[in-house]
Amino acid sequence: MSAEAKKTELAVGKKAGASPTEDRFYVVVFFDIADAKKYRLLVKTLKSYGSRIQKSVFEAQLSRRQIRDLLAKVEQLMSSETYYNPSDNVRVYKIAGNCEITIFGANESSFLEENIFI
Repeated sequence: MSAEAKKTELAVGKKAGASPTEDRFYVVVFFDIADAKKYRLLVKTLKSYGSRIQKSVFEAQLSRRQIRDLLAKVEQLMSSETYYNPSDNVRVYKIAGNCEITIFGANESSFLEENIFI
């Protein structure tokens, strides 16, 4: 395949990030979980807040309240005696201000919906 053909197949998109003045933040969650059941529970929780963009990466636009709720649920799962593993890792990035997302590849805009109901 020629370089020009490859270039036209690549979908490039830009999305404006959320604004803290609107009480919305762009949130990215990265995780590495060893236990399969704990992994599934975390994925189920994250799906209720945002969209999966890779196997262990989710993104969403959330209000402060939604972020607090999400963090509480993640903390509860990560610290539970049943699933506790010190090597597990979850990172939640809250990005505010005038951020811009550049997307190369599949460009689904569903994660930037204005109304998210939980």
